[in-house]
Amino acid sequence: MRALRNIIDRHAQVAFLIGNGPNNYAHIMPSWEELLKAASETPLRVDINGLSYTEIYDLVELYSANPEKVKARVADQLKVSNRTDLSVHHRLMSLALQKEIPVLTTNFDSAFETSIGAGLIHLNSKSFTRYYPWKTFYGFEKHEFPTDGFGIWKVHGDVRYKDSIRLGLTDYMGAAERARRLIHNGDERLFRGKRQHYWQGHQTWLHIWFNLPIVIFGLTFGADEVFLRWLLIERRRYLNLYGDPMEVYFISKGDPKPNVKNLMQNLGGTLISVDSYEDLYEARSIY
Repeated sequence: MRALRNIIDRHAQVAFLIGNGPNNYAHIMPSWEELLKAASETPLRVDINGLSYTEIYDLVELYSANPEKVKARVADQLKVSNRTDLSVHHRLMSLALQKEIPVLTTNFDSAFETSIGAGLIHLNSKSFTRYYPWKTFYGFEKHEFPTDGFGIWKVHGDVRYKDSIRLGLTDYMGAAERARRLIHNGDERLFRGKRQHYWQGHQTWLHIWFNLPIVIFGLTFGADEVFLRWLLIERRRYLNLYGDPMEVYFISKGDPKPNVKNLMQNLGGTLISVDSYEDLYEARSIY
């Protein structure tokens, strides 16, 4: 965890964006391939060579006899039991809690919040929707702004609300359209809006995305992550209005893939390489 500590120490506050890396390291959740197989009641009888995981998921729904049950089968694969080893998740969330770090995660499962006993909190329950619970997080105290302290925010959906799970390209496009309306439309939009701190998305996890340095790890951030890659470009566009630095750190084991490296470098992100996953997930690597 030394790499994380080094970045944290440079800033008054940061946010984490964590992918499936901790789950893979702890061997507690299925891979993308296994999840797609479980989602489909029968094997796909079409050529999927060269397709992204998000496109394959859309095909699973498209050819399913009961499309409404596909996400329910996905949710069934992501359950955390009392026997699940959550020591890696506990270390990461304990660090975030200690340093008042908001955590964004692409994971649908409950491993992070379960590891520290965090409870469900709605910043604004009147506008809650199970399709886009973007004002809902897991933590220990309610904040005025998502940036006010520790919280676990599910950017791609929550297994608690199966309708919120974003797995397909269609799902990602819907999320992008929803985010775009908050960011660009209306008098209370983020871009050139009149109320920068109380813009229409100020109670969503998007407020974290545009207002804090972001440390990305445990996430390949490849071409499949079209929604987050677009949001990264929007972050750069927004910061350009104020002449602010990007302050996005991407941590990977070894060199990242070219499509990630090129995107980060073109947007002013910082690439950090670690020698092993233990450098990220084991307590003995803190100091």
